[in-house]
Amino acid sequence: MVTGNIPVLDIDLFAAESLRNPYPNYSLLRDAAPIVKLANYDFYVMSRFADVQAALKNAGLFSSASGVGLNDHGNAVLSRSTLASDDPLHAQRRAILFRKLTPGSLNTMRARITKEAEDLVDRLVCRQTFDAVTDLSRHLPATIVFELLGVPDVSVDTLLEWTKGGFNSLGPPSSPLTASGLEASRELLTYAMSCTPDRVRPGGWADYLFEEARKGTLDIEQAAALIFDYLGPSLDTTITATTNAVKLFGEHPEQWRALRARPASIPNAINEVVRLESPVQAFSRLVTQDSKWGEQLLPRGARVLLLYGSANRDERRWDQPERFDITRANTDHIGFGHGVHSCAGANLARLEMTALFTAMIARIEEIQIEESEVLLNNFLRGFQKLRVTVRAAQKASAH
Repeated sequence: MVTGNIPVLDIDLFAAESLRNPYPNYSLLRDAAPIVKLANYDFYVMSRFADVQAALKNAGLFSSASGVGLNDHGNAVLSRSTLASDDPLHAQRRAILFRKLTPGSLNTMRARITKEAEDLVDRLVCRQTFDAVTDLSRHLPATIVFELLGVPDVSVDTLLEWTKGGFNSLGPPSSPLTASGLEASRELLTYAMSCTPDRVRPGGWADYLFEEARKGTLDIEQAAALIFDYLGPSLDTTITATTNAVKLFGEHPEQWRALRARPASIPNAINEVVRLESPVQAFSRLVTQDSKWGEQLLPRGARVLLLYGSANRDERRWDQPERFDITRANTDHIGFGHGVHSCAGANLARLEMTALFTAMIARIEEIQIEESEVLLNNFLRGFQKLRVTVRAAQKASAH
């Protein structure tokens, strides 16, 4: 079936089966056309690398100002966020946020993160069997982000349920995950807005935002809302990417041996993990004017879902895209987004993952997957549970 010159496919990207394994559907979408309409949804889909990358570069045509989700309620909750804005407002907010997320700024935390990673891996190697989600991947982001933000105490489990819910809240209205996600997203925003200047730790990132408000760069409510922007990107992208890496290295022991033999390849290995199993699978944009995209026509006001997870496996761009290869040239993947809206927390994610895998390759000879459970989430790609057994390297620390 074709509407105008855009084919319509009867594919449900948000069914549980597709969320568990979206890649067969992604392949069907890429093969069909640059732009496809889904039969049961009121939005279009871009799934090929060149198109998604080009759309992300063209923020004038593909706007984020009305939100990046697929329902009005989820977009409304995020309406004060940097993610849901266009320049010049976006540039102003991002510049404020990013000041604490530059490599130079984060470098002051490097020794602290390295020591935390080494101590964590030492403890887990002694245990041998553990859950890579709760025991490994969550630890650094939860510990470091709370320390950096200096916000009022809230349990890690609660906070992570809120942030995962935030990604679910952006799904289509018909998805059962969207409704529960909306509630969680509102609770997270309520928490962020409760972080008033008198409740945050002096010198933390939250205090820095309120200092910007005192300077007149932001108002107090906007400063509190931007705490929301630090939480999601600094937690979920790192946690899911780390867990995905553990799963891939467990399934591909030859790649783990290659990484251990050449520690300098850790940054490239992180890129390959994020390419192959993109932590955030998609965000949407709103088309600002009638436009011709190749030979296809996009109407003004159309909502377009940009599938990062599909683009990063596009055979038009990547040789054997489903193969995990840490030596692959992959610096142009869009697993952390692209263009002006590239993930603000990517530098922190890379720093934490580098520290963790540097500690692991020195201490762990082999990773064996015991049990896994995929996280069902409208936009996140990761695991709810990943139970592993590790075999210590001969030179691992003795405790």
